[in-house]
Amino acid sequence: MKKTIYLLFLTCTLCLASLAASAATSTGGTPTKAEIAAMTPEERQARVEEIKARIAEIKAEDRSLMTKDQRKAYHAELKALKQETKMYDVLYIGVGALVILILILLIIL
Repeated sequence: MKKTIYLLFLTCTLCLASLAASAATSTGGTPTKAEIAAMTPEERQARVEEIKARIAEIKAEDRSLMTKDQRKAYHAELKALKQETKMYDVLYIGVGALVILILILLIIL
């Protein structure tokens, strides 16, 4: 009985700790889709330019002088910035898709 109560308490504690940890990480500096939808086009463009500048800064840094923890932090920041740019509805058309699109238009016309 004592062991069962201990395991139940431990399970509840770990569940609450994981909820608190996920809440702390989800409220980072990245805006939500609702916040992005409320932005003006000028604000969106300015934010995209900020992200591009930060990515260029990170890529220009000398990684050989960094510690392993610093490299991990930069990698995590790059991933977060790339995820944020996906939320800004930027459309990229690949070369193959462009060629197929032109061929379809030529066939139709």
